[in-house]
Amino acid sequence: MTLRVGARASKMSLMQTAPALSVLSAAGPTILRPFTEAGGDREKGRAALESDGVFSEEIEAALLSGGIDVAVHCLKDAPTFDTPGLAMSAYLRRDDIRDCLVTREPGLTLNSLLPGATIATASVRRTAALRTYRPDLNVVPLRGPVDSRLHVLDAPASGIDALVVATCSMERLGLAHRIAERISPEVICPPLGAAIIAFQTREGDMATREAIGILHDPNTAVEAEAERAVLRQTGGFCNAPLAGYCTTEQAKNGAASYTVRAQAFTGDGQTAIDVRLTGSDAAAVAFATSNELMRLRTTGE
Repeated sequence: MTLRVGARASKMSLMQTAPALSVLSAAGPTILRPFTEAGGDREKGRAALESDGVFSEEIEAALLSGGIDVAVHCLKDAPTFDTPGLAMSAYLRRDDIRDCLVTREPGLTLNSLLPGATIATASVRRTAALRTYRPDLNVVPLRGPVDSRLHVLDAPASGIDALVVATCSMERLGLAHRIAERISPEVICPPLGAAIIAFQTREGDMATREAIGILHDPNTAVEAEAERAVLRQTGGFCNAPLAGYCTTEQAKNGAASYTVRAQAFTGDGQTAIDVRLTGSDAAAVAFATSNELMRLRTTGE
């Protein structure tokens, strides 16, 4: 059996897929099919970020039609609800969930940027957090692959002083040395599903699911499913005004407890609701956290 793996053709996607391909290739024949026309990646006619699944439609269509056997996704960009006939079948071990600051001038931090400095991001979540933490900064939109945004930052006439991007993106691109500061989740809360690579297969394709099982990290799977549950219950997607994460605490006796955080906010950053609950069942905690978040949004408490 030759395993046909589909992934976006961006530099970021190919670099984060390469380690998994190496592992799979050692176990059997594997080929990669890059997809160049994902709606969220196109230079022309690029899909809006204000909708779900803009990075996955083309790859999912190929998976459903049998053109590929496995689709590789950044979980935060994957559809909130499973597409009928498809399922998330494996998760790589999670990377650093934090956002980071990348600056034109070395040695700066979010606190030491001068008032009026221009910081670029296309994320509603990051924009709201920045306007809350540093309302004196000039936050401007900038969208595109991380390497393209770095080129804009470095261009002499760009007028941009800093970017906020995902720490895991810089690490996967081999550019960790350019990180000026890893930003605390208390300052900028990560998106639900952050730093998780997910592998999607057709429902019932047990042969493929078994073949990719060597990639699967059960602990990450628990956190991933808890975070996807929050997204489903609250109506969120990758660029919605919603953030959060699940963390695992392992006791000495082996028992695990899970803390699920969910944050909702307005785009201007002036109104935010932050809920955190802890318990021994990640799914139950995610459900309770989502209910409390929605209750607070409704009541305005």
